[in-house]
Amino acid sequence: MMIVFQKKTLSFLAYIALAVLALTGCHDQKAMNELEAINQIADEHPDSALTMLKVYEDKADHWSKGDRMHYELVKMKAQNKANVLFSSDSIAKEVADYYNHHGTDNERLLANYLLGRVYSDMGEAPQALQAFYDAIECADTLSDECDYDVLIPVYGQMSLIYGNQNLPHDEIWALRHYIDYIHKTDSEKEYIIAKERLINPYYQLDEKDSVLAIINDTYKSLKKLGEDREAADALVSSVFIYIERGQLDEARRVMDIFEHESGLFDARGNIEKGRENYYYIRGVYEQAVGKVDAAEKDFRKAVNTCFTVDAYKGLMSLYHKKHNMDSVLHFALLHEQALDSVHNQMQIDAIHQMSSMYNYSRSQKLAEQEAHNARIARIWTIGILFTVLLGVALAYKLYLSYKRKKQEEIDLLSKSLSDAKKEYQVVQSELLTLNNRDIKKLIADKEKKEKELRQTIERLEASSGLPTDKDSLEKFDESVIAKVFRRKQDNKLEKPSPRQAEWRALVLQFSKEMPAMHHMLVEEKKLSPLELNVCILILLGFDDASIGNLTGSIPQTITKAKARANMKLFGVKGAHGLKRGLFLASKDL
Repeated sequence: MMIVFQKKTLSFLAYIALAVLALTGCHDQKAMNELEAINQIADEHPDSALTMLKVYEDKADHWSKGDRMHYELVKMKAQNKANVLFSSDSIAKEVADYYNHHGTDNERLLANYLLGRVYSDMGEAPQALQAFYDAIECADTLSDECDYDVLIPVYGQMSLIYGNQNLPHDEIWALRHYIDYIHKTDSEKEYIIAKERLINPYYQLDEKDSVLAIINDTYKSLKKLGEDREAADALVSSVFIYIERGQLDEARRVMDIFEHESGLFDARGNIEKGRENYYYIRGVYEQAVGKVDAAEKDFRKAVNTCFTVDAYKGLMSLYHKKHNMDSVLHFALLHEQALDSVHNQMQIDAIHQMSSMYNYSRSQKLAEQEAHNARIARIWTIGILFTVLLGVALAYKLYLSYKRKKQEEIDLLSKSLSDAKKEYQVVQSELLTLNNRDIKKLIADKEKKEKELRQTIERLEASSGLPTDKDSLEKFDESVIAKVFRRKQDNKLEKPSPRQAEWRALVLQFSKEMPAMHHMLVEEKKLSPLELNVCILILLGFDDASIGNLTGSIPQTITKAKARANMKLFGVKGAHGLKRGLFLASKDL
């Protein structure tokens, strides 16, 4: 009977195994080895890798889910390397979701990075940034196995998005990480070129001295490496600044280096196709030194480049000096049409960004609803088991509580007995002293003890470095710059929006009054500028609406910044609890 039962059981298990294989597909180890080889080829020859992957298009449908996801991951990587424009996010989201639950750190890093690239190609900047932040969270930079070839482009793509959205401080934050990892893993030349990318955000911040310092450092560094052409090409960006400052001789010197050492000009002095915007730069210089005819020639060459609007404006200015009003009117109309085209494109981009934000918010709400439903299902699943265990746990807790209370009573009685014995010995000693009528010696001993205790207290207070009057957060809250921000929020100042100098002053005051907290936020946890500003304003008691007004950000941006800061500081998902965590940390530090 037992043998028959065992045979039936084995048959049943075999049936279950076959059913599972039928549902999940089969594992093809040989194909996976070939896919891994194609994955290596995709790094240098993505087009060849895509050709090789076509062999598996029909076969992949019969593979297990893990094998299919690996195939899609390699395929997306090759497409990204080959600059294929992504138009749908369905596969990318499925791949990222799978690897977020089953992949290694590097696989999760790659999957989320590729999801961000898909959103970037689709023009969905908020979703792209979120995917890139998720990718960063997956990277284990303390491990020797960390894939910097993926992590570096993550920060590079984030800097491009921040640059397109005119967020120079965030662009600088992303580029700093990008540059650090380039320096750690790549050549000196690539490190120099990476630092050159800081020119754009600093130019947006109107920090011209910083821009010139970066340009000159790039030029000198590339010259040392013998890269004369690339050095000359990097130097030309400084011409505008020299012209603005009236340093025309310096502008001419830079232009001569560019024209003679960059290798971009032919024998007739014509620049390489695609670089015609230089004609406008040279036209501005020629106009500044009074070479009107040469300036007109270069301005005309600059039409239909990225400087079209400025070229028309330059021509209009030249003909105005020549008192040729017909030409002034002609180029004024062309200038206006070019401006209208630029403004229309800006409006289209703005509408698209607003639409992307709406779609992103809507997707977040749907995801939150699905997560809520899943949580309810899990609660019902464990509810019955919890109810059964609750009675046992409660009884055990009551027993421990009774035992602990009895032990506390015993400990209290023991302590009272010990204290009474010590006090009795002290009283006996004092009586003995009094009986010996040595009153003066007793007073002297007490005074000596009092002096020693006072010196000990003063020494401990001095060595502790702790404030003895007001709490550090209270001092920061009562500082002048904190009061300025409160008046701005109350609209008591003419300029309610803080300037960059005021933000820097606030951060400086924070580092002065709460140095340990500042070190944790900036040096240890490496918060972005926006995340740091949000945390400081929370410590000062500002609500989310006030924070949004002061930083010029929408509520979704503030919520995401709080969520990222909460995860970096305390390892907690979501924005909830950040305020409590910050105040507890400020008391502990």
